[in-house]
Amino acid sequence: MEKIYFYAPTENKKKLLQSNYKDSWEGEHSNFTAWIAQTYFHLKNAGVSCEITNTIDRQGIVIADRDTLGDNAQFLTNTMLICAKSDREYHPSAHIHVVHNPQDYQLNYNSVWKPYYIAHWPIPNLIPRNQERKFTVENVAYIGSRSQLAQELKSQYWIESLSSLGCKWLPIFEVNQWNDYTKLDVIVAARSFRNNQYINKGFIKLLNCWHAGVPGILTPESSFVAVRKSELDFLSINSIDEAIAAVRRLKTDSDFYCQMLNNYQKRKQEVTTEKVLSQWIFFFKNIVTEYYQQWLLIPSYQKKYLFMQKLLSLKSSRIKQRLHTFSVIK
Repeated sequence: MEKIYFYAPTENKKKLLQSNYKDSWEGEHSNFTAWIAQTYFHLKNAGVSCEITNTIDRQGIVIADRDTLGDNAQFLTNTMLICAKSDREYHPSAHIHVVHNPQDYQLNYNSVWKPYYIAHWPIPNLIPRNQERKFTVENVAYIGSRSQLAQELKSQYWIESLSSLGCKWLPIFEVNQWNDYTKLDVIVAARSFRNNQYINKGFIKLLNCWHAGVPGILTPESSFVAVRKSELDFLSINSIDEAIAAVRRLKTDSDFYCQMLNNYQKRKQEVTTEKVLSQWIFFFKNIVTEYYQQWLLIPSYQKKYLFMQKLLSLKSSRIKQRLHTFSVIK
């Protein structure tokens, strides 16, 4: 297997790659830590040939996250670049993209972007729910950025409705508290109730519910739906009233609450650190190696043509997004 170079252009990013994540990553939520630092740490420990680089313009295979690459698209003649896309745009300089939403892969697998799906790493240092709480439903929470929470769940109507059920609303916006599910009984997550599929988003919120042992009430985003096998995986909602009804159900039906917890014990075994590591090793050992051998044989003028195709595709995608946004606002 070819050596893999991990792109870390700053001293801070380089230090993150060289550190033990259990000591250094708590409260450090970024695409770099999620997709580059964690991947480097686990692959290095597994004996995969990895090295840190501060440049992407070098001979060989380089992996970088989309945020670190930024919008500076350059034609790379010596580098086969892999972009860990996360919830951002595709990058014209990259030959392969790692995506974390199965539908993102399905919609673009036959495109110039060459996406490859790998599940999100489980969040490090996650503190699961205190099992002594059993089937108690009192603390209803959201964990994440304030900007990613639907307006309806910021309303007084929502807070008062929960209060009438004997529940408290505990939104957790502080990044350094996102790993602590100790006292939480239910997670509610909705970016909006406008039936947006959020093709760029992964299912990390649901994955965290499984690993923390806290039932999730979620809008049917594409990544959640893609991995859902039954309503025991999460309760699907399309409005604030459905969210209230879902909380009421968990509050009054302890048998169903118990079934969800038992199901989570099974589902979390499907996306463990060991299994995600196996996905990454297979990716580099088989997929990347094959692509790299093919890439080496492509003439420079053809690589340049592919690069221009991706630039045009990105511009076209941005125009479509602006038109869609304008139509929604209008």
